[in-house]
Amino acid sequence: MNLVLKTPNEPPYKPGKDFSVVMSCGDATVARACEILQRLNHNLENEKGRLLYQLWNIEVLAFVELRELGAIEAAAADMIIVGLPGGRELPGTVAAWMKRWLELRKGRPGALVGVLEADVAAAAAQGTLAQLKAAAAAGQMDFFATGGGSRAGRDAGMVRGLDEAARHFVMAHRHGAPGGLPGGRRLPATACGS
Repeated sequence: MNLVLKTPNEPPYKPGKDFSVVMSCGDATVARACEILQRLNHNLENEKGRLLYQLWNIEVLAFVELRELGAIEAAAADMIIVGLPGGRELPGTVAAWMKRWLELRKGRPGALVGVLEADVAAAAAQGTLAQLKAAAAAGQMDFFATGGGSRAGRDAGMVRGLDEAARHFVMAHRHGAPGGLPGGRRLPATACGS
């Protein structure tokens, strides 16, 4: 797949050919989210089509109009990567954005990837991870998480699982299979802990 920044000038998304990713990250997690995107691109390089991506700074979600636009884009994406500082709960603007795109997705399959700051203690990240996992379950999406005190081996395992899920998703769409990401590919939020 060709890695392409989604812009208004880019041809529209082609179901069954393209794979779309929306990333919404803070400054502390954008590099790790981009690493996941690069890894997906590397593992899907032999597939035809485009790996379309967008990057939204999490701070713009404070503006209602931009939050709505971001929710529309996330609702249409195959994968959503959310990069957050670890904490007891999601920031209010992020929670509102997630609630809105979950409403707009209407249960369409996909994947939600939580990327938490690596230096955040696992105990402090559990609240955020639990909220992300619950959102994924409510949206019938596969859930993956990295960071929040997790070890490098667990992060690598998460990325391998994510690669595999993306590959299955592309193949399912290419062959007209309903649904999307295969069941059972979720990495429990507890794997991101100590």
